Amino acid sequence: MVLTKTQDLFSLLLGCTVTKRNLFDLIQFSKIKNSDYWSGGDHEIGNTPQQGINWIGKFPTIRALIIKARPGSYEDDGWTDSNKEKYRYSFKAKKGSIIYTEKANRALINQPEYFYPIFLFTGHREGWYFEGVFAVTDIETRFVTLSRNGVFSAEAQLAAAQQEVSFKEGARKYVTHLMAERNKGAVDALKKNERWVCEICEEDFHCKYNIKYIEAHHKIPLSTYSSTYNVAPSDLALLCPNCHKAVHIYMREKGLEYTEIKNLLRDKTE
Repeated sequence: MVLTKTQDLFSLLLGCTVTKRNLFDLIQFSKIKNSDYWSGGDHEIGNTPQQGINWIGKFPTIRALIIKARPGSYEDDGWTDSNKEKYRYSFKAKKGSIIYTEKANRALINQPEYFYPIFLFTGHREGWYFEGVFAVTDIETRFVTLSRNGVFSAEAQLAAAQQEVSFKEGARKYVTHLMAERNKGAVDALKKNERWVCEICEEDFHCKYNIKYIEAHHKIPLSTYSSTYNVAPSDLALLCPNCHKAVHIYMREKGLEYTEIKNLLRDKTE
């Protein structure tokens, strides 16, 4: 397989092998206008000094992440199962210190929120072997766990909106909470017993788009809990996608609690 444009990465099939020189040239020259690999500004590939991880597009909503891994290169790196469904990949460190805000690491941490695909390659004698499309499902102190995610369909992206990502900083440990796995019972109970109408703007997704859809939001961020906590339906609010995103932005940038944000946004929508 020969890559001539960045877009070719999105059509790679499992098991394809790309020469190391070809992938290197694509990454280097994707940023140079009029080069054979130029695909436009939205498809430039960002570099890291280690060259192990690269991103397509601009932060934070990058288009995809490219990971070139050599199992066993780092203590934590490698497949966790014989079926090659999960791969542990170490955060990039400088002189032994991990800076989580550094672009390469931030691209990993942000993935569950923005849901861009991760193209995982492993090194072989013939070149870079394409292992498939992955997503971050666990974030630990020194590494993330990548899980095989198949095709990133529209349905999968819609389901991703039900994931709530939070980071717990205790002994500098970052943890990803996935609502679909950790709080499915509470979410199901809430949706079963409540009308699917946004608690803030009162939008009825089904009436407007003829699609039954609503998102569940944690009123109290999971990151504030000091230990395991069983989430109850009363801890959640049903929100439309727009209000849900706005709530998270206010929480992150203004540090406001959910009730304050709810009242603030209600005033704006009236």
